[in-house]
Amino acid sequence: MSYHCECEQCKNKEFNPEDYIIKEEDFKILDEERPLGISGHLRVKDEAMSLAECIDSCINALDELIITYNKSTDNTEEILKEYKKKYPDKIRLYYYEPNIIKYNKDEYNTKYSKIHYLDNYYNFGYVKIKYRYYMKIDADQVYFTKKLLDIREALLIDINDKRNIDTKILSFIKIDKIAWYIPIKKLRNTFRSYFIKKIFNKDIIPEMFAYEYLFSFKELIIYNRIRRINDFTLVLGGLNTIINNNALLLYTDDFIFNGCVGDHNIWKPDSKYNYVMDTSTNVEVINIMKLPIDIGFCWIHFGFIKRKIDPMSNLHIDIVEVKDICWQDIKHIIESIHVDTHEQKLSNNVYLRFGDKYFDIDKKYVTKEFYDRYLKKPLEYAIKNQDNFIKRLW
Repeated sequence: MSYHCECEQCKNKEFNPEDYIIKEEDFKILDEERPLGISGHLRVKDEAMSLAECIDSCINALDELIITYNKSTDNTEEILKEYKKKYPDKIRLYYYEPNIIKYNKDEYNTKYSKIHYLDNYYNFGYVKIKYRYYMKIDADQVYFTKKLLDIREALLIDINDKRNIDTKILSFIKIDKIAWYIPIKKLRNTFRSYFIKKIFNKDIIPEMFAYEYLFSFKELIIYNRIRRINDFTLVLGGLNTIINNNALLLYTDDFIFNGCVGDHNIWKPDSKYNYVMDTSTNVEVINIMKLPIDIGFCWIHFGFIKRKIDPMSNLHIDIVEVKDICWQDIKHIIESIHVDTHEQKLSNNVYLRFGDKYFDIDKKYVTKEFYDRYLKKPLEYAIKNQDNFIKRLW
């Protein structure tokens, strides 16, 4: 395979490029049958602030955690080696030696090799998964462990054993199958609404029927496993935070939520899917053409703190007070944001949908105990080191 790169690492032959280049045929391994389970995939560089808390909060919900790491300027590598010893049966650690550089359309795969870009770096770990489902893990996210464990239970439960499935799910599936034999949409939805009232004791407007609002997130997962096998993706979100006066606050400006828009998912990959560079945003993306299922809020996000984003809103909500806030108290933040593009409007609509269904349910995970165990040390680290945070690529 021909290889060209003008970076100093490659000129000095510091590594063998073939050890890192991910080729098209490498994705074929994803078509092989994998055992039931969840593979986490964490990419790491300069993540000492919250790396330990990230791993501790998600590891019990995973069957393995693949960690690829680039050279860091803090003690990230020492933390990784410590955690490899702490979770030897789950953590698989890989050092990615090529330096990662910012995407430039005039240099991408011409002046510099693809091994120096985020898409290849992500694919390097992505093709190593051993379990059926895949979840991208971010080191600046601290996860709601109980929520992830509930997701895991619903994903791995034996759906062939009807004793594991709530009777209302089975009843709805039967009703829905019968309904599709009714050719007129209005009559079909009227039929559904009649039986939904009997089974779920919920009134629905036939013309606005959406089955997602009938089920809890666990029931949604089980329902879609039965109906769609693996042709779906679970869409996850998190709460953004910032620091103000040495307090950890809920971010209450334009991007109130992290994720939600399909960039953080749990799904079953195959060779049709891989990370590519999005030339409009200069970051890596993986476009999943499967039915998206909103599952709710699963983490606290420290990314805005790393990027030194300052609070703009006068609404200051301490993160430990989130559980006492109602969605209606902050929904107006998103509704009042002026959007200029179609993409921004879509994002805001997604945030509203997530908030409407899940904020008042998932806020219960942000307890004082959660704060003390997972958020306190990262906050202290950020306060001490925020002047030293470097400009990041991801």
